[in-house]
Amino acid sequence: MDHLYRRFFDALPIRDARSDQDLHLLSPSEFRLVVRTERWAQAASVIIELAAYLVIFAPIYAFPNFFEAGAILLGGPFVSLREPLEWARNGWMLLVTLVELYVLLLLNLASVHGIAVAIGFIGQGNKSAQTTHLIRIALERRFEEQQAYGINPLEGMTPWLIYILLLFNRFKGMIGSVIIRAALVNLFGRDILRVYLDFSGMPLYMAINVLTTRAILHNARVIIMGQTAIELLHRQLPPLNLNAWECELIYDTLQFIAVSKRDFHANHYYLARAFIEHFSIPVESRHGLPLDYLDKLKRARKPVADLCRLVIVTGFLLDGRLSGREYRQLARLREKGLLDVTPKELNTYAKNFVDGQGLSDIMGRYLRPKPPTEL
Repeated sequence: MDHLYRRFFDALPIRDARSDQDLHLLSPSEFRLVVRTERWAQAASVIIELAAYLVIFAPIYAFPNFFEAGAILLGGPFVSLREPLEWARNGWMLLVTLVELYVLLLLNLASVHGIAVAIGFIGQGNKSAQTTHLIRIALERRFEEQQAYGINPLEGMTPWLIYILLLFNRFKGMIGSVIIRAALVNLFGRDILRVYLDFSGMPLYMAINVLTTRAILHNARVIIMGQTAIELLHRQLPPLNLNAWECELIYDTLQFIAVSKRDFHANHYYLARAFIEHFSIPVESRHGLPLDYLDKLKRARKPVADLCRLVIVTGFLLDGRLSGREYRQLARLREKGLLDVTPKELNTYAKNFVDGQGLSDIMGRYLRPKPPTEL
């Protein structure tokens, strides 16, 4: 399948988007093209869902004898199930659904490709070098490198809670469809036409398609711009000589971001790599967050504390979204006098980053500008 995805991705044309070289920044024309690409992709996901429903149910209604004649009544442990199993109908629905999912996947690949072209991340000369990276984004695959630094965003969460969250997210479409069907039967009785029940889940799946496509493309935009913005930040980091305690504090701060977000986003990996490589911090297979982290941050000398503040503020917004957890952590840090960023400022930083304006405001706040290189 990876080979097919690569062939499809490589076959997509590259339009002349006239993008500039500042990949971490979006010009007004680039921003409009990115937004237009995202909207077309969301509309296409709705059309694909509508087409799938028509392909599923048009033959079922046209040839009811074929799809219902093969129904079998289960016995054994399933003796309590009174409704016969319509294997032909269910098999046809499964087949079309699998094809639909594959088409949606191709849509994601094409849309991520379009965004990368609009931003200028890929062009005629470097497309093959970025293909694998962009395919992983479109398929929502975690980068294997994200495990390299021993940072665990799920530290402190109980396993059963994680399992329930993953299970619910996996089957939320099916659960929602069943709930809608049950509500309709309860409201109108069992005499309601079957066509209404069959199509009752379509709006929900359309909404899920739109939200999923939107999330993937939003993430693609954030990763592409974030990667280049972090490379610029890396070049601006000061040449400080850190002792072992200060190196550990920066490592703690990276873990603090992961625990606060309950996620280790691809951009968090790039951020961790930038700091660990720049300051030659020893890599650990697993790094836990110490209970006295905030006290350690308070005791740090100002240049090191500013680096940690830079990691915190940047890490809060690098995945392109802010939740109540970040605002609560911000309030906690402000209360202890460790951070002077207001919620309004944090929201502005996040909006600017997502809209393609980079991280320059944050870097200017916590990094001293490097002196110009003498020629």
